[in-house]
Amino acid sequence: MSSRFCASIRIGGQIERSKVEPLLKELREAALSLEWGDAPFLPQNADELMAGRKDKHLWLCDEQADYGEFPELEAACRKLGLAYCRHSEASFDCDAELADWRPGMKEPLVRTGSNINSHDSYVPIEAVRKAAALLEAGQPDSALHALRRLCLDIPALPPLEIV
Repeated sequence: MSSRFCASIRIGGQIERSKVEPLLKELREAALSLEWGDAPFLPQNADELMAGRKDKHLWLCDEQADYGEFPELEAACRKLGLAYCRHSEASFDCDAELADWRPGMKEPLVRTGSNINSHDSYVPIEAVRKAAALLEAGQPDSALHALRRLCLDIPALPPLEIV
């Protein structure tokens, strides 16, 4: 039996008009909603897809996402070169999670997130302590390197556009 809990995904980037149909098919199969508790968003064409955007991105959600993930939709986004940010809420046995992917990344960047704010991520305290110890040991370059690995720069999610 799987764990099911709330998750949302924001999708952005440019997609060629000729590749919209595979995205539409995946969106219909995922049957996610545009708002919590709404009916599934089942866009039939590019106009309906673009009408579903909120703040220039396609924001979708599911209160019962399997392990708080959308594996097929996320894989389709990567294949189509569409950037995304997924937020999965915490459950009794899992922390909240953030997953970001941008074109050029080999794998999504997955990290522990906030259950309250879908944009905040947390870093392990031991890793921060190690960076502090490097500073105290007079190794500022190593400390800076360690801190940058904890706080990776992720480009902003671009607007969803059909080109």
